[in-house]
Amino acid sequence: MNRYFYYNVFLVSLLNLLIFVPHILVLYRYDGAITSMVLAAAVGSTVAIVFTNILRKFPGQGLPEILDQFLPRPFTIALLIFMAVMWLIASSIALVSYAVLINRFFNPDTSPFVVLLFMVLVCVYTASRSSLTVMFVIEMGLIINMPLLAFLLIKAVRSNAIDWDAIRTIANYWRESPKLRPFAAATFVFTGYINMAIYNRLAPANFRLRHRWMIPAFGTLILLITFFVPIGFHGTETVDDYLYLWSVTSDSMLMSYGFIERVIFFFLLLYLNLTLIYTTSGWHQAMEFVKSCMPKKRDPKSGKHNTPLINWIVTGVFAIITLSYSELFDEKENFYISIYWLIFRMFIEVGTVIFLFILIRTKRRKPSV
Repeated sequence: MNRYFYYNVFLVSLLNLLIFVPHILVLYRYDGAITSMVLAAAVGSTVAIVFTNILRKFPGQGLPEILDQFLPRPFTIALLIFMAVMWLIASSIALVSYAVLINRFFNPDTSPFVVLLFMVLVCVYTASRSSLTVMFVIEMGLIINMPLLAFLLIKAVRSNAIDWDAIRTIANYWRESPKLRPFAAATFVFTGYINMAIYNRLAPANFRLRHRWMIPAFGTLILLITFFVPIGFHGTETVDDYLYLWSVTSDSMLMSYGFIERVIFFFLLLYLNLTLIYTTSGWHQAMEFVKSCMPKKRDPKSGKHNTPLINWIVTGVFAIITLSYSELFDEKENFYISIYWLIFRMFIEVGTVIFLFILIRTKRRKPSV
């Protein structure tokens, strides 16, 4: 079970390269981005460890089951619906952003809506599976993609095109005080732990998380690469000209391996896999939060029966909402929505962990019926 926890941590950490986190950080490169990342590493790692300690007391139970033991049912339902909306927003932003990327870098003549439609159909099918199946999908996807992504990141760091003087120049601004926006964006790298709100249902009774040092170590390494490598490629002044910063950065690299030359095509194909996996996981968790509001719940470990109709209905609604979102908001509006969502998400996640910590220590469980 340890590896499944870290799969979620790795998935979210790597996905930050695709969305707007790098662009937000470089916008504040002169104004507190470095100290914001340091503070985010400390806060994100601490919250993750506290959350895993809380869940360890409830093996085989997710957040819905935990809340049911301490809170009135109407209040629990309201919280679960709110959590479902948060997970849905996160996944939809990633999916819409990637559809725009495909349109811009692969085939500008294709409508982003058409690309999004195909991706949404895939996610409706995969997200409607059982929790155990989704965890296996995450595992297989990361086993295939992580070594290739690691290769690309190492190639980027060792590239002769990097201007280390530009990196040193920005590093000298470490004395600037942290700011809210880059801090909230940087904490997203450490937020993979929150997926255990549902996947803890799969944890055995004797589960104990080991190697916790990997949370700050991996997250901090990804943050440093996310922030400094694009500065090295594009310079201190022009680096904030690009909204999809790492896509442009990957287009600055070349490979000489057979038919693969431009790194960006390889990069975007890998992130297509990660985006689909991330959205599958996010929609599945949102679906489980919604289903937990209903009287009857299925065993998340069960994969022997046909997919319940409610799974198709809920994920189908998620698909319609995502497609509608892409039509209602343009690229610039999506960026600003992402900024405010990242800030809101940070407060909600920290508040949720603090709330659970206080709730479990101060309130008695409701008697089981």
